[in-house]
Amino acid sequence: MKLVTWNCNQAFRKKQHQLLKLEPDIAAVPECENPAEKGDWSEFTDWWWTGDNPNKGIGVFTRNGIEVTNTTEIVEADHFLHVETGIMDVLAVWTVNNKEHPRQRYISQAYTALENNPELVNENTVVAGDFNWNVMWDESPNSPLCGNLGDVQRKLNQYGLYSAYHAVSGNEFGEETEATFYMHKKEERPYHIDYAFVPRELMDSDVDLMVGEYHNWIEASDHVPLLVTF
Repeated sequence: MKLVTWNCNQAFRKKQHQLLKLEPDIAAVPECENPAEKGDWSEFTDWWWTGDNPNKGIGVFTRNGIEVTNTTEIVEADHFLHVETGIMDVLAVWTVNNKEHPRQRYISQAYTALENNPELVNENTVVAGDFNWNVMWDESPNSPLCGNLGDVQRKLNQYGLYSAYHAVSGNEFGEETEATFYMHKKEERPYHIDYAFVPRELMDSDVDLMVGEYHNWIEASDHVPLLVTF
C-alpha cells in the first residue's frame, strides 16, 4: 500500500505520468486543476477534488481498484478534503496564505479545521498534504497565529497519528535533513513543509518512506513528493 502527497504546482494533467512512476495507491495532490474540467484521468480508479479556483485546488486520486466511498469538504478551508475509501480514510491538506486575516494564515488553517471538525479524524485516518509550514516558524514575530505546527502535531498525536517522515528518519521537527519544498525552485533554499501523519499501528508495522530528489522533480514543481509505503 503506497500513499503519496505531492504539490504539483498546477497542471497536474501534464505531470501525472511522473507521479505514476511511483505507483501510488492513493495520492493527495495540492495545486491541481479540477479533473472534471480538463485532463485524461483514465490511469486512476477514482478521484475527488475541491477548491475555489478550477485551476488550483486539491485532489485525492486512487488507483488499483480503490474507490472513493464518501467525501467531506471542510467549510472553514477551501483546500481541505476528507475522503473515505475501502482501504483508509484520508484528510488531504493544503494550507494557503490569508492576507485579510493573518492569524489564520497557513498552518493556522490546519489547526482550526482540526479543532472545528474532530469527527473527521480518528486513529485510522491519514492526514497528508502541503502544510506550508515548518516548526522553525512557529514563533514568528510577524503576527500571531491561531495555532501553529506544534499545536497541530500535538492534536494529531492525541488521535494516535504521527509524522511518518520523522518516525522513520529519526529527525526532530525543525531539524529535517531532507526538504520537500525549494523556494523559487532554488536548491539552496530548501524547506520541509509537507507531511503525512499516519496511525500508530501502521507505524508499528514495516514502513518505508521516500522523499523525492531535487533534480528529479524541480522541472515539474517547487515541491518534491513524500511517499509512504505500508
